[in-house]
Amino acid sequence: MLVKLLRGFAVVWFVLAGLLIFASTLMIWYKEGFGRVQEIFSPFNVVNFIAVLLALAPGIAARLLADRLEQRRRAAPDRRGQP
Repeated sequence: MLVKLLRGFAVVWFVLAGLLIFASTLMIWYKEGFGRVQEIFSPFNVVNFIAVLLALAPGIAARLLADRLEQRRRAAPDRRGQP
C-alpha cells in the first residue's frame, strides 16, 4: 500500500514540476525572448541545473524509496499467519 502511494506521489510530483518548468519557460520566452530561454537552459548555467534538481528531488526521493521498500518486501519471507 505504501509503495503504491509513494509511486503515485512521485508521478504527480513529476507532472506538476514538469508543468511548472514548462509554464515558466513559456513565460520567459514571451516576456524576454528566445535568447533568454537559451541562456537559462545553457549547460553552463549551474544555478538552473540545481533549481531543477531541487524541484524534482521529492519525486526522485519518493520513487527511490518506493523501489527500495518493494525490494525489501520481496526479499523478506512471508510471515503472515505465523505466531
